[in-house]
Parts: sequence; C-alpha cells; structure tokens
Amino acid sequence: MKNPTAIYIRVSTEEQAKEGISIPAQKDRLAAFCKAKDFDIFDFYIDEGFSAGSLKRPQLKRLLDDARTKKFSNIVVYKIDRFSRNLKDLITLLDEFKGLKVNFISASEPIDTTSAIGNAFMQIIGVFAELERGMVAERVKLAFDKKLSMKEYLSRPPLGYRVEGKTLVIDEEKAKLIREIFADRVSGVNFRETCSRLGIPQSSYYYIIGNSAYVGILRYKNRIFKADFEPIIDLVAFYKASRRNARFLEAITGE
Repeated sequence: MKNPTAIYIRVSTEEQAKEGISIPAQKDRLAAFCKAKDFDIFDFYIDEGFSAGSLKRPQLKRLLDDARTKKFSNIVVYKIDRFSRNLKDLITLLDEFKGLKVNFISASEPIDTTSAIGNAFMQIIGVFAELERGMVAERVKLAFDKKLSMKEYLSRPPLGYRVEGKTLVIDEEKAKLIREIFADRVSGVNFRETCSRLGIPQSSYYYIIGNSAYVGILRYKNRIFKADFEPIIDLVAFYKASRRNARFLEAITGE
C-alpha cells in the first residue's frame, strides 16, 4: 500500500446537523482529498457523539494504537478541531506523531507536517513542548512570571473570557464574536465591514486580532507562556490573521 493513510473523523452530538461537519460530509471530502494527494486509505476512524475536549474516544484510542504499531504513514483530518480543541492534548499527540514519523495533515487548513508551513506550525508546537519539559530551575522562574502574567489577565480578562476562581473560562456568548472576527479576517472581509456589522470600534478589532491569549499564549516581560485556560481561536487562524501575528509565531520558533 502506497502512502497508507488513516482518516480521523469526529462529530459531537450538537454538531451532527451542521452542514459540512456531518460524518458523511467529512468522509466524502477526506476521501477526495486523499485521492488528490495519491494517498491510499488504510482505514476510517470515526468517533460519533464525542467532544474534542477529551481524549477518551474509542476510535481515537484505536488510531493511536495503530500509529504506534506503524500501520500508516499519514493521519488526515478535516479540521484540527475535529481532532482536538485542547492545546495541551494537541501538543502531546503531535509531539508523539513526530517521534513516530507519522505525518499529520488537515485537509482544510495549512497544517501539513510534510510542508514548510506545516513544519513551522510543528516548531510552534515544539516551543510549547519544550516549555513543558523545561529544567526545574527555569520552570520555577517561568512559574513566577506566569503567575504575574495571569494576575494581569485575571484583573482584565480579554473579551470572550470570564474569571472563574484563579483562571479564565470561555464565555461562549461573547466568544462567538471573537470567532466571527477571526473568521472574517481569515476570509478577507474588510475590517470596516466587520466593525460595522458587529458594532465594534476599529481599535478593539485590531486589539482582538493581535491578542495571543486567544490561542492560549501569554506574554510577559518578553517571555511567552502556555496558558492553562482553553483557547478560543486555533493557531492557524491566528497565524493567518495578520503578518504581525505570523512574525510573532515565527519568532518564538527561532526561525
């Protein structure tokens, strides 16, 4: 079998009726994608009615078991949020796939670990992995600075979050606005049109677009930290939203 490829599909109970996200829709699109790439489909791994916030999914477990026994060379998903919406879990899994020499590809986003942009994405993931594996003395310093950073975020939580205890949680109603702003930006909608439609000032628009907290990255005194709270936006959308964001993400990889 040439380029044996695993296709992973997930849909939550709430999402099943959404156009383009249903299991048949994902299956058809991913099969066509593999055909265009000249990938041979090894198997479909389909988790129906499961959230991406947890790794406790039977077909995901089967996928990981098969990856560890070298049954395929590629994993293809429709979008990265079909695979995981938890940044920490995503970092762990992509780091493992890299070690197994299994390529991870999103069919509708520029996440392809066989490409230059995909490698840049993996380097960003690698930065977070290194923060997790850092030396004890450095971790103490990072923890102190991160605490000061979180204090600032807790005193003024970004739009789309609310304070709960000593962390931030997503305020789903307000987070819809943030996701819509980024979706417009990535789709090329003029910022004036977005601001007018959503009723936000231009200054707020640009502040939101450039705020790395939305992808779970905290900044404090020229340091970066992986936030403990859930990101609202994925790294790809943030990267594509502006050249400044792209330069920032590229800079933290050392590229």
